[in-house]
Order: sequence, then structure tokens, then C-alpha cells
Amino acid sequence: MTTSNIVVLTTGLSGSSVVTGFLAQKGYWLGDKTIFKSNASGHYETYENERLVELNDELLATLDIELNESSWYDADLFERIRKSSKEVDTKEFVKFINYCQQHSMWIWKDPRLWITMGFWGELLQDCDIKYIVVSRQPMSLWVSLINKRQIVNYSKLSVSEITSHDRIVRYLNNCGFPNTTVNYDNLVEHPKAEIHKLNDFLNANYTLKMFSDLYKGKVGGKTFSNKNFIKAVLIYIKNYKFT
Repeated sequence: MTTSNIVVLTTGLSGSSVVTGFLAQKGYWLGDKTIFKSNASGHYETYENERLVELNDELLATLDIELNESSWYDADLFERIRKSSKEVDTKEFVKFINYCQQHSMWIWKDPRLWITMGFWGELLQDCDIKYIVVSRQPMSLWVSLINKRQIVNYSKLSVSEITSHDRIVRYLNNCGFPNTTVNYDNLVEHPKAEIHKLNDFLNANYTLKMFSDLYKGKVGGKTFSNKNFIKAVLIYIKNYKFT
């Protein structure tokens, strides 16, 4: 059974809360306090360590960076943050890592890590961590974003997701950080194959029942309905001039 810690990386709205909640069932420490959110999806647990989120916010504020919808895909911004260790006092960040290390196994998830991972990676070199990059099929992500009134162009979104996904995987590989990818839509539609893949990577024994007990939708079905797709198309048509 694995004793490695886990870092989940995602651009957001990619099913990472479901993936993290699923993995956390094996006793991973999520933090002293986690964050709950309320939006069009309802009131739900994000499984995000509150202190990790605070530190990511502090890091971005120190560097005078304000994230927007395109920031997640900005390679230059990723590199700037990666090289920012000389501009930032790392004391509190190291203190937080050491605190996490006092727990037998911990798991991190915060969409900000997608852009700040280069900074954290320098501080996590000596930690036993496995990295999981969570993505979503572009159409599924587009429908989710549009229904939350985040108006984006599908073609642009698709290219940006693929490009930034390849960048984060390349970064992890260049650093020698063990990693795998999980596609949220595949996990929901074909859970056995994705769970088997995760078990091999983590040397774990997660089960389909564990996933079914957690997931609120229909396991084996699509992550979005035809109704939500049509609704997204209508919302986009109404707002297309802003994209």
C-alpha cells in the first residue's frame, strides 16, 4: 500500500474535487480545515487545504499577480512564478510543508497550483509525492464553464487546455516527479479502467464502490446532459460578442 503523498493538479472545473475526495478515502490528511464552495453546482466540499489556498494567494499577491481566466494557460507567467524564489520569503511555505509532513500521508488540491507549481516544486524536492494531473474533455469543460456563465470560445479553450496540460506534465517529467494523468470524463464513463490505472500508479486498492458512493451523478454516464449542452449553446450565442 502506498505511503506517498499526493498533489492533484487541475485548471479548475475539471472534476478535481471528485477525484481528490475519492483518493482521500484512503486516509490522506486534507488539512486542519478545508474549503466549501457554493455555486451553480450547489454547496460542496472542495477538499482544498485552507492554509494551502491562503499561501498560494499570498504568493500571488507578493508577486503582484491577479489571476484571470487566461492565467491558467500563461506559460510565461508559470515561468515567472517558478523563478520567483529570490523575490519571496519562503519561511512560511517551508513551515507549512513541514507541518504537512508531520502527518502520515497528505493530499493537496488547489487550482492555483496549476500556475504556482514551479515555485512549490523547488520546496518539495525532498518529499515523497506522486502527482496526478486531472483534465476534462474540452466539450465537457466548455459546457460546465458556460453554464456557470464563464463565456469562453470552445476552440480557444480546447487548444489552451491541451497546451497547458502538456506543459505541466513536461515540467513534472523534467523535475523527475512521478506523475500520471486522469481524465474526469473517462473516470465517470469508464471508471473501472481509470481506477485500475490509479491503483497501479499509487500501489493502492481503490474500488468501484468507493467511487460510486462518492459520485453524485450517474456512474457510467456522461458528465453533462443534453439539456445542459443545449443550455450552454443558447447562453453562448447570447453572449458570443464578449468572447
